[in-house]
Amino acid sequence: MKSILTLLLFLPALALAADPASDWAWHADETLIGQEHGSFYSSRPDGANSFLSHSERSYSSVTGIDLGHALGPEAEAWMRVETIRGIPLSDAGGLAALTNNDMQRIMENRFVSYVALAFVTKYWSLGGDGVRLDADSTRLARDTSSRRASLTVGKVDVLDLFDDNAYAHKSDDQFLNWCFMTSCAYDFAADARGYTWGIDEALDWDEWSTRAGWFAMPRLPNQLEIDGSIGQHFGVNWELERRWVSGALKFLAYQGRMKLSEYTQFAGQSGVFVQNAPKVDTKRGGAGLNLQQALSPDIGFFARLFWTGGHSESMAFTEADRSQSAGVVFEGNLWGRVLDGIGMGYARNEIGQARQNFLAAGNYDLFIGDGFLVYAPESVLETYYKIGIMKEVHLTLDWQHIDNPAYNQGRGPVSVYGVRFHMEI
Repeated sequence: MKSILTLLLFLPALALAADPASDWAWHADETLIGQEHGSFYSSRPDGANSFLSHSERSYSSVTGIDLGHALGPEAEAWMRVETIRGIPLSDAGGLAALTNNDMQRIMENRFVSYVALAFVTKYWSLGGDGVRLDADSTRLARDTSSRRASLTVGKVDVLDLFDDNAYAHKSDDQFLNWCFMTSCAYDFAADARGYTWGIDEALDWDEWSTRAGWFAMPRLPNQLEIDGSIGQHFGVNWELERRWVSGALKFLAYQGRMKLSEYTQFAGQSGVFVQNAPKVDTKRGGAGLNLQQALSPDIGFFARLFWTGGHSESMAFTEADRSQSAGVVFEGNLWGRVLDGIGMGYARNEIGQARQNFLAAGNYDLFIGDGFLVYAPESVLETYYKIGIMKEVHLTLDWQHIDNPAYNQGRGPVSVYGVRFHMEI
């Protein structure tokens, strides 16, 4: 019902603000992902939040329609409607490095439709050299300048705005694991589907860019309902980027404020489920670096390093307090298949001492917790081969090898095999 109301409110706003001579744009996409893993070693029976040690299969289906409209020469509005359906591996838990970046925290074996995005962006040209911005699924093509500013307001995906990387990001033709679409320790503001309401400001000045955003948090960690008290509970983000011809380096810092459980309050207790535990107003934040570098026209390198501090449960992403990742991507031009591609990446996640103690005592985090813990960093090695069927249609074969699932060296390793079909118009 809320999605329908958002749609009904947003479309009249477009009609009222629109310049009759301006342009419309639309895109549609469909992504189908299937995954499976076999049985793997566990020194004890599976716990309440374990990645299941017996074999299982999963699938996800995401259909999206994007609609954009120019509101005169320097502004535009966008909306995205999604229809999803799926069965997650292990109820979308048991790992920090979750294996399907289309699998949302709330996904069922029935079709559900909702408004994912609904925002307006205003641009200002501030001089400098002329620049042509190509169109994508959330931007119209436009001629502008190398010195420009923008303001975005509405329902957004924070990962569309922050921590972008040309070789590993939230994409339908790259890696599948959550820890390659962003840093797994970046606990960005989002509801259980990955979207939120807020405001974002950006300034591009030749080879430099900076942006800042203020976003609403979920009312409870990793849940669908958004907290309307954005003046009290919110996520703030700031990013600084330096570009050069063949790459870019970004520094990202964030802080979130919402009601969370503190692990230190459960000292000496066992059998605690953090989602049922008392929560108090808490701050959780961190910072990290993001590098992309073209090694040649057809080979790219990426690396991320991120740290989040504090003694509280995660807010809106996955259960990691420190994360590192790196990898290499090869374009098919190298072997005469211009639409193909290969990616290889490695990610490593860690949790702080307070979370370690909580899990080792036989307690359960929101999505991880085996009932025991022999701590070791969790790591994932992923490789994929993308087969380009035509320009906007491809099939990806994927393999992920995960050591110490949910930071527990008493379990695993496990290999997850996947296939993804994606098409767009």
